[in-house]
Amino acid sequence: MKKMEEKVDMEEAATTDDELEINYRGVRAMPFIIGNETFEKLGTIGTTSNLLVYLTTVFNMKNVSATTLMNVFSGTTNLTPLIGAFLSDAYLGRYNTLGFASISSLIYFLMINLLRLVELQK
Repeated sequence: MKKMEEKVDMEEAATTDDELEINYRGVRAMPFIIGNETFEKLGTIGTTSNLLVYLTTVFNMKNVSATTLMNVFSGTTNLTPLIGAFLSDAYLGRYNTLGFASISSLIYFLMINLLRLVELQK
């Protein structure tokens, strides 16, 4: 009987020690994730606000058509996080998905700026 009580006490001590050893790494990474999402959303809002003017002046689209296209763009950019969440949970992992999304957003905005610079040089 004493051996059984000692075994139960050891198991309780082991579970208490295991609970104390949990390492929450995500707390230190949270400011980077929030900062990344903030700047990505600012970039998307800036692109969306300029999109209507660009479509009506450069492409000579009607306001209704340009607004419809802008709404499709906004809907697509607001729906893609669901696809990213599925891919992150099912296949890639949260940090790989965040890294891929950050790099692809950076490449997108760099390409837009470089294309604009090339256009201004002509």
